[in-house]
Amino acid sequence: MTQPPLPPDLWQALRGRFSAPRQQRFLEVVQKRTNRLRMVLQDVHTPHNISACLRSAEAFGVSHCDVVQLRTSRFSPSSVARGGELWLQMGKFLSVDACAQALHAEGYKIAVAVPVQDAVPLYELPVEAPIAVIFGNEHAGADPAWLPHVDYRFTIPMQGMVESLNISVSAGIVLSALTHRMQCKLPPETYFISPEAQQDLLNQWVTRQVPTWALEYERYNQVKK
Repeated sequence: MTQPPLPPDLWQALRGRFSAPRQQRFLEVVQKRTNRLRMVLQDVHTPHNISACLRSAEAFGVSHCDVVQLRTSRFSPSSVARGGELWLQMGKFLSVDACAQALHAEGYKIAVAVPVQDAVPLYELPVEAPIAVIFGNEHAGADPAWLPHVDYRFTIPMQGMVESLNISVSAGIVLSALTHRMQCKLPPETYFISPEAQQDLLNQWVTRQVPTWALEYERYNQVKK
């Protein structure tokens, strides 16, 4: 069911609900958000891993995370580390095809880490186009259904004896590397979200922080009249 659009002036109306330092923090953070990089979690089932991935995405300024549930019935962040999802725009899909088609329709190149010979090292991935990175199940990895849709296959270079990393560690490394390279290669007006998108995001944050926002917004308009 499609949610009705939020009032465009919701942030301006209710920003007084937050202290001045908190308001300033919101404004500083929203200006550093990007849509050029997107995280996709497919069948990640451990609550700790889910929360760690979401917190990494939020920490590096990623705006969107998509969840693809093929085999897991629940997507449940850890209650101990919960919080990252409050600041992210979340999408949910029940099939790889639906998610991949939606990403390509929005102009994203799809990238997935795979241990194959023709995979590109992470630090050589092209970053001129928006990228959606797939992080698959902790044990099975990314589902084979992604392969027909994948634009980039990459590896995380490692010099040690171990041949794999925990998914949340991988997510942190990948998001850090790609956001850094994108900021170095792209102009700010391309990398960061537009002022209009910033306003939309601030409005969404208000609804998540103020449970009674609808009633308070109604009272705000009554006072204005």
